[in-house]
Amino acid sequence: MLFVAALAVCCASALAAGGYHGNPREVVFPGPISSRSNGGAAAAAPDNQLVRSLELAKQINRVQSVEEFYKLINVIPSELSYSVGFTDRFGGAERSNAIVAKQAVCMPELQVVPVLENPDPAAVYYPSCVRIKRCGGCCNHELLSCQPTATEIRNYEIHVTKIEEDLGQYNAFKEIVPLEEHTACKCHCKVKEKDCSEKQYYSEHECRCICKNLDEEDKCRQQNEKKYWNASSCSCQCRKVEECSTGFFFDQNLCSCKPLPISRHWFSDERRTGYNFRQPTGKPKETPPVIVTLDASDPRRKHKEDPEYK
Repeated sequence: MLFVAALAVCCASALAAGGYHGNPREVVFPGPISSRSNGGAAAAAPDNQLVRSLELAKQINRVQSVEEFYKLINVIPSELSYSVGFTDRFGGAERSNAIVAKQAVCMPELQVVPVLENPDPAAVYYPSCVRIKRCGGCCNHELLSCQPTATEIRNYEIHVTKIEEDLGQYNAFKEIVPLEEHTACKCHCKVKEKDCSEKQYYSEHECRCICKNLDEEDKCRQQNEKKYWNASSCSCQCRKVEECSTGFFFDQNLCSCKPLPISRHWFSDERRTGYNFRQPTGKPKETPPVIVTLDASDPRRKHKEDPEYK
């Protein structure tokens, strides 16, 4: 019996009864980020559907066998059958030769790690990388990741070689490099409280940051044709931003181009330079000229010889 196909069928039958939305044929249980993303009313209550999917994913991460998985979702394995699409593509021989898939649980496992994050490009290191235990595995939910809960620092001795250009020979020496080893792992939220902005608060049960300004979100969703709610910035934004021609600007409130406003200060009496803009002809006013008297004794008016011809 192919475990992957059976897993898909049992997830569809078990979760559909609970009102779960999404693709039932996926092994991962992402669920929608929020019920309000479909235009629902704003509410301070948590997204129960999202919380349930996260709880189910965490329970599956502790499952050690196929039997435990079926017991968790309350499905009898003998009542399962292959999907129609799988039966059409493969015959009985292919199904009998299928390998039962095994869950890659979240645990410390050997991974290739470079000995230095910022190595000297003029040097050669041996070894340049080592295998050390780091957290790895899947967590059955897009909002969870395998993270270390306990670590140890281990010192590794490596050899470094540099060429001496003046002497034309290699110079070798040893170096001690500390590397972090993961000794225990667990599935935790990818989004942390430090990732939330001032406009958001952290919901650990939902593994996400939630906007505080719920009233603005409700008003934004009422303008769904032109605007959408950006949950990352907690702001209402236009769905389409246009490039406006000269003399126009893009109005973020109306989501369209509007003419630039003309300030009355531009045409105040002090800035009209003697022109009467209220007259159709635009003729200048009959204002007397301004006469500025010059002082002959002003030293700035005295003749100065050119230093070149002294």
